[in-house]
Amino acid sequence: MKTSRGYAAWLAVSGLVCVAITIFAASAYVTLDMSQARPPLHGPVHYGLLVAHIFTGTVAVLAGVSQFWPGLRARHPRVHRVMGRVYFAAVLPSSVLGVVCAQLSLAGLASSAPLTVLSVLWFVSAVYGLKTARRRQLGEHRIWMIRGFALTGAAVMGRLWGLALGALVPDGDGLLLFATANWLSFVVNLLVAEWWIQSRGYTRTLPSVALRPSISSRSAQSSASVA
Repeated sequence: MKTSRGYAAWLAVSGLVCVAITIFAASAYVTLDMSQARPPLHGPVHYGLLVAHIFTGTVAVLAGVSQFWPGLRARHPRVHRVMGRVYFAAVLPSSVLGVVCAQLSLAGLASSAPLTVLSVLWFVSAVYGLKTARRRQLGEHRIWMIRGFALTGAAVMGRLWGLALGALVPDGDGLLLFATANWLSFVVNLLVAEWWIQSRGYTRTLPSVALRPSISSRSAQSSASVA
């Protein structure tokens, strides 16, 4: 599929925005100064788990952005595969750490619920993305990578939703706005991802024979068994 200039420009701009916001968000944890942490913490162990989650998540964003560049896939497939392995190696531990950090949240269920759901879905998408890649099911792999990166990008969109909601409701309850931003960050992303998958016709290219034997093949099997 030929990549238009508009599509390439959109990929470049959105990729740069993702990378910039991710690096900015992670910069507060580079010095390992616990006083710079944004959420309230239980202590050093909680902080260590949070830092590990943030840095593996940062690697996932940076590696994931490269997976959607058509030129890389076409001209440098080996680099594409290596970056894909880096992506999965980052997402799997980061999603598990995300579940743990969500349970340790001092803000209660309003904070932990969306982060737990997001982390579980993120883990599942990575497992299916990796499984379909290993089986060379490239159509399914593409779809699961789109879904997976929609969840990876929730870390970026959560901050943008938080800024937008804060500007729209400046006197609103901070915890409620935070929880709403977290839900919107991945629910909206997944809806957009599914729209993209359907609009680009990716599901129409999936093989159906592997999912359900044809009538003729079933008839042939029945005839063979009778014979």
